[in-house]
Amino acid sequence: MKLYKLFNKKVFNIEPGLERIKAALEEIGNPHQDYPSILISGTNGKGSTAAFLESILRHHSLKTGMFTSPHLVEENERWQINRHNISDDRLEKYIRQLNPVIEKHNLTYFEASTLLAFKYFSDEKIDIAVLEVGLGGRWDATNVVYPEVSVITNVSLDHTHLLGDTISKIASEKLGIARKDRPLIIGTEQLDLITQAIMKGIREIYHYPMGYTFKDKGNSIDYMFQDIVIKDIKPSLLGKRQFFNLSAAITAFILFARRNSIKIDTDLIREAAENTYLPGRMQIISENPVIILDGAHNEEAIVETFREVSQLFPDKKIITIYSGMKDKEWKKILNLIRYKSAETIVTKIPVSRSITQKEIKDIEGVRFYPEIDKAIEKVRNTADKNSIILITGSLYLVGEVLKKFK
Repeated sequence: MKLYKLFNKKVFNIEPGLERIKAALEEIGNPHQDYPSILISGTNGKGSTAAFLESILRHHSLKTGMFTSPHLVEENERWQINRHNISDDRLEKYIRQLNPVIEKHNLTYFEASTLLAFKYFSDEKIDIAVLEVGLGGRWDATNVVYPEVSVITNVSLDHTHLLGDTISKIASEKLGIARKDRPLIIGTEQLDLITQAIMKGIREIYHYPMGYTFKDKGNSIDYMFQDIVIKDIKPSLLGKRQFFNLSAAITAFILFARRNSIKIDTDLIREAAENTYLPGRMQIISENPVIILDGAHNEEAIVETFREVSQLFPDKKIITIYSGMKDKEWKKILNLIRYKSAETIVTKIPVSRSITQKEIKDIEGVRFYPEIDKAIEKVRNTADKNSIILITGSLYLVGEVLKKFK
């Protein structure tokens, strides 16, 4: 049994507020209070930052719990101990055990997932939890913890119908995960974020590039924070945006380590960065032809993806397979893709929120294939040695492709 099956078509329901999850947690003994946590929010890059941070913590011999969303191939990915997915048997056990509490407090799918994570991590007696915020921050179910360190990677326009229609409003929502007496890391120099953080009275704010920084050396970075310098770190995840995510993760680890008297080993940090794995982020899944899979799902991320693909393959034309969700700014995203691509193919993700042929029928210059594997097959057959194939637009699309390539 999978948890999402309990919710049928209500998996995407979002109901702001922490009262339900707090009441459910109290009923099962507040397991989220049994271990320290680091909370990560941001419009883009929080999954990569979480993966880097977890790897660094684990390489320092700490038992880690990591809670992320959405899953790509199987639901079990959401709950990991030392980077291993929860087993089917264990997942079923927790679903049976927690279902009465879930129903009693009318939890949403994400709240139920969070409840399960906290219980699982407590039972496993982890040393530290790395928690990726599902949406926003202030009202996210993960925000019931009192994090040792909070991280906000960046802010851009996404989920505007829920978080607000300006950068300032979204920044305010994401800053809900910060605590006045705990360190806050901001992975950007966006003034809205920094100014609001200061006005909230947060005493420790470390933001790029003033609180910490790095030197871009092409395929590696030199990282600098206070008295710590780590040279020639080569992150395993492709793309220069990972330099920012990695630097935020290293800073979070250092602050956590210092708060908890953990010896910082710069060689282990370098090794952890070079051995971090995260599917669906600038992931090359085929060499001939080259197929790149990336979960960019908003304008800012799409622009960055095309910039990085062009840097990696400067002499190649890009053929893009795209799909996205109706509640995103998909028209703007699709127009960006059309402008940057030699050819654009649109497909459908097998979820109710996916765009369909009906939505794109009046858009010129794109072809539509309702089945993802048919779209990939068509493009592979027509691509030549001067082409690369980019599949992007949604992590749900990424998951469907990974299932097929698996």
